[in-house]
Amino acid sequence: MNSKCRINREVWPTNTTALAALAPRVLALFLLAAVVVIGGQNPSVNAGLAFASPQETKTEQVAATIKANAQALKAFSYQQRTQLRMKGETKKVTLNQMNYDANGNLGRLRQRVFARKTGEFKDMMNDITALVTSYTELPQQQLQASLQRATFSRGQGDMAGAVQIQMNNVIQQGDLLLIWIDRTALLFRRVAIATSYEQNPVTVLANYAMLSGGQVYMAQAILNYPEKQLVLEIDNLSYQTSQ
Repeated sequence: MNSKCRINREVWPTNTTALAALAPRVLALFLLAAVVVIGGQNPSVNAGLAFASPQETKTEQVAATIKANAQALKAFSYQQRTQLRMKGETKKVTLNQMNYDANGNLGRLRQRVFARKTGEFKDMMNDITALVTSYTELPQQQLQASLQRATFSRGQGDMAGAVQIQMNNVIQQGDLLLIWIDRTALLFRRVAIATSYEQNPVTVLANYAMLSGGQVYMAQAILNYPEKQLVLEIDNLSYQTSQ
């Protein structure tokens, strides 16, 4: 894979904060924008989302469901645990209490840092964070091209009951973006990104879970950069209504 990617280091702080803040919306905005842009224009998209129901499922339904789910999650507060490991050593572990304010903005109420070592990997983390984020902030034209080339199939194994959307060569030659959407709930079940940084593989895997009320949230995201034996794990847990 070619690692040429425009990265603005000034946008991202020199720690894992940016990627942790990204976690609740990993690819939610991406898919929401995608189905709005492509909806009704590409038969393969609607065909891919037409499952067991005799009535064709429209992409607009997916967009509306994702938007409603995101709004429903704003009624909750939760804990977010972030752990950064490098060469088998824990560099940083934080536990944040996450809460939405009156304007619907997500913020941290408090932070506990259990271990912290920073240094040589600051710039690398900034760059990798920006690279991953670029997959959720594609320009409209690039987004549309990716969806038009996408392939749709039924999920297999633990993703049975989901539709798998596969996009290749999204930002880099040879990269891969996979999204699994539940055929009934029309919400995420899993997202996977395989790309490269400095011509070395980088992978991100995000798994989603459902609350008792039916809201779907990103339960865990794991970023892996084997070249530096770096693993970043983000867990969202202990959801409770904040009102």
